[in-house]
Amino acid sequence: MSRGADGFDGLFGGAAGDEYDDFEELRRREGRRRAGAASGPGQRRPAPGTGPQAASAAAGGRGVRGDGPYDDVDGYDDGPYDGYHDAEGYDGDDYDDGSYDGEDRYDDDPSGDGRGSGRRRRGGPDGARERRSGSALPRLIGVLVVVAVLLGAGIIGVGKVIGRIGGEPAADYAGGGEGIVVIQIPAGATSSEIAATLVKADVVASRQAFVNVATQDSRALSIQPGTYRLREKMSAASALDALLDDASSALFRYTINPGDTVRKVLQELSARTGRPMAELEALAKDPSSLGLPDYASNTLEGYLFPSTYDVAPGTDPVDVLKDAVARFNAYAQKTDLVGQARALGETPHDIVIIASIIEKEVANKDEGPKVARVIYNRLADDSGGFRRLDMDSTTRYAMNEYEGRLTQEQLRSSNPYNTRAVQGLPPGAIASPSTWALESALKPADGPWFYFVSMPQTHETRFAATQAEFDEAMVEYRRQGGSE
Repeated sequence: MSRGADGFDGLFGGAAGDEYDDFEELRRREGRRRAGAASGPGQRRPAPGTGPQAASAAAGGRGVRGDGPYDDVDGYDDGPYDGYHDAEGYDGDDYDDGSYDGEDRYDDDPSGDGRGSGRRRRGGPDGARERRSGSALPRLIGVLVVVAVLLGAGIIGVGKVIGRIGGEPAADYAGGGEGIVVIQIPAGATSSEIAATLVKADVVASRQAFVNVATQDSRALSIQPGTYRLREKMSAASALDALLDDASSALFRYTINPGDTVRKVLQELSARTGRPMAELEALAKDPSSLGLPDYASNTLEGYLFPSTYDVAPGTDPVDVLKDAVARFNAYAQKTDLVGQARALGETPHDIVIIASIIEKEVANKDEGPKVARVIYNRLADDSGGFRRLDMDSTTRYAMNEYEGRLTQEQLRSSNPYNTRAVQGLPPGAIASPSTWALESALKPADGPWFYFVSMPQTHETRFAATQAEFDEAMVEYRRQGGSE
């Protein structure tokens, strides 16, 4: 049988080498008798380069041939086995009529020429002991047993690895869960950290279940930090969906928009938190505990910074107001509001008032610096003809009337916010100004304008330096459906 035919040699390196022990003994015996071996029909054919010349070379010392992998490995010339030079150690074609030729290991010769019944004698005619036909069988069985054990262990090991990689499903609940539980997701939390939080609150059954779902769903990257109202015993997929649903947020997000008044902010906070409106209004009248800057003249209007605020369950709305004031203070410090106001000859409080008027008069931020210039020009008029601002936005604030036309009675009303009736600025802001409105107040455009009017259809703002220019602009204003 040819080496490697059973497939074990490549798997075990040299594990099949024991099968050749008898063969090595045979080589030694053949080496001893060297060229004296008989050349009968039962003897192996000499390979190329053997014969009398090879025999005489062997008699003279160590063999000098190097044509095969087994040449001279033990100091003996291989003699008639010199043709055993195939790469695998056995060459079925060269081993003609030998005792190992053929698939059944022995080749019984029916010719009766004296080779015996299928067994080749070692040592030739000197009657040496025969090779036992079953000598390699126990070794082969042993090898097969070892292979079976190793393969079995390998299959078990591979199975465990495959199970770890993703074969065995992680523990997971089914469905949308039950009850209510509130959890907190910190900023920068990884999927594994979020999973640990969910497991601790018994939202999901295992960390791995949630991590598996989150890894396969790119939406998990958009989970926001915050407080969430979830259910216990949710499937990992349901938990992920809930974390991505704004409705699950235990926080409510409240936005103070540019142009919002304190009254509007308080109404919204009262509705969202259940705090009585009367209590909030009383607080707004004496806002000294909210952290207002000294120049605010203890008035809250204009100092609630436009932004979005996350409000946790049970949060006192007063804390929301404090946060809004704190953000205004941070902006004022960052932009040096006080220093820039002084450079204009104004107080920081006046800048906030002017910015709030700009916010309510025009929507186009590019027109803000021009409106600021109109206000400054009127305030600085020495003739006294333009010392009144004549801004409807201030009167609307006083009347709390933001829709429809103002009546003549309202326009003639006597209140400090009616800039048609009083000179100079009103005592306080009329809304929360945006940053662009504040910047417009701090950096007014250069120009001679004393008038402006916003067109109702085109929404453009026309600026005029004289009464004649203003009258012309008013013609277009009426043509577009505007009313005085």
